[in-house]
Amino acid sequence: MTQTRATTLIAFCLTMATGAIAAEAPKPLKTSGGDIAGIHAGGLQTYLGIPYAAPPVGPLRWRAPQAPASWQGVRDASRYAPACAQTAEWISNPKSEDCLYLNIWAPEQAAGLPVIVWIHGGGYYGGTAAQPLYNGSNLARHGAVVVTINYRLGIFGFFAHPELSAESPDHASGNQGILDQIAALRWVQDNIVRFGGDPQRVTIVGESAGGESVALLVASPLARGLFQRAIAESGNDALPLHAGENGRFDRQAAEAAGAAVGKLTDLRAQSTADLQRHAWTPRTFVDGHLLREDLTTLYRNQRQNDVPLMVGWNAEEGKDLAPEILGTGDFTAARHQTLVANLLGHPPSAAVLKTYPGATDAQARDSLNQLTNDWWGWRMAYWARLQKQHGRARSYVYFFAHRPAPPATPCGYGCGAGHGAEIQYVFDNLDQDQRAWRPADRQLASRLAATWVNFARDGDPNGSGLPQWPAYDGSNATVLRIGAESDPLPDFSLFR
Repeated sequence: MTQTRATTLIAFCLTMATGAIAAEAPKPLKTSGGDIAGIHAGGLQTYLGIPYAAPPVGPLRWRAPQAPASWQGVRDASRYAPACAQTAEWISNPKSEDCLYLNIWAPEQAAGLPVIVWIHGGGYYGGTAAQPLYNGSNLARHGAVVVTINYRLGIFGFFAHPELSAESPDHASGNQGILDQIAALRWVQDNIVRFGGDPQRVTIVGESAGGESVALLVASPLARGLFQRAIAESGNDALPLHAGENGRFDRQAAEAAGAAVGKLTDLRAQSTADLQRHAWTPRTFVDGHLLREDLTTLYRNQRQNDVPLMVGWNAEEGKDLAPEILGTGDFTAARHQTLVANLLGHPPSAAVLKTYPGATDAQARDSLNQLTNDWWGWRMAYWARLQKQHGRARSYVYFFAHRPAPPATPCGYGCGAGHGAEIQYVFDNLDQDQRAWRPADRQLASRLAATWVNFARDGDPNGSGLPQWPAYDGSNATVLRIGAESDPLPDFSLFR
């Protein structure tokens, strides 16, 4: 899904990304591929553009990620690699199919620190680990090694085709972008100790499509043992809540859509630009390899990876997400009940229509925005409830209702407590967005960064000076409210 406000998504500034003003010449650091030299400044070591897989180009286009080639000498790791090829206009960075690289920030002299691996959002069609908002410097200063990763997007990362499945040793295709994430996690397991990280305390964190990626990684047997905790911010569209959603995750439908685009040999001969002219909706599906069954069945039968889970959603992201999820922005009284039924997957009850009325066009618009927001929160809470069933690892659920300081220029998508509003607080990166930040904003940013690091360290977000956060038991009383007390929590019983 579309990421946070455009002002933070367009700018690309290496100096801000590294925090380097007068950096000393670093000693080379050995990795599994060879020696790298990054930037040491401000008490941090920063390494950018490290290859974790071979370039997925030529005959490797649409293949599962392959091991990167080793290199001789010292590789420069002071600059970001290109963003993955994509159609997103809000990413102005250079773009390339050769994009499977990651970035690392760690305190100087770090040893045995928890590791946070960030998976960016962007609807699986846009985004990059190099967005300034994902600068890991400040989060690392809270006591963690921070890793951000690129992964294939759009038609390059989520393209299924029967010929691709036939040539694959795993007899599967279509989830290449998620397999990239797994390859990055394997690289972290093999190398992160050299940067001061503990490979047995790796936490995957993602927002929006990155949060959906977290749900898939927690579910996939291929990712078992590669991480020990998981955090998903406003993103789990991969868990079917009703039978009508199952078709979105069907392998045959995905491969048929790929076959309709053309023959594999012809498609491999096309340029990056030509391929991006094909209409393609990136999505994940049950391929028999990454996923062997739909997530609802898998979680209900407790076949997912047993790791502590933190999930949450924001108070105003429905207005950002509703037109995309419902496939229209034409919210009128005449269409209200139909759109509510389309969202829920069944005709709405009288209680739902009383809570989310649509007697007028204005009322229908407000109700559908709010219903989408609450339904999105239900998806997150439902996942947390499934994850902690039968005495398995604890789950924690938050509700981010804090309204940031208003921006200097008019703001549309992601404003207020909208989709992605929490990211700049989690990364303690308010200064990446030029606003008249209030003391309360800065205090919250420091607190949330510390909370996320606590969870990465121990699987428990609680700590000295932080609000008490109980493990989720299915009740609203155990949801941590972050921000405005006036925002009511949804009545999730309406969606059961």
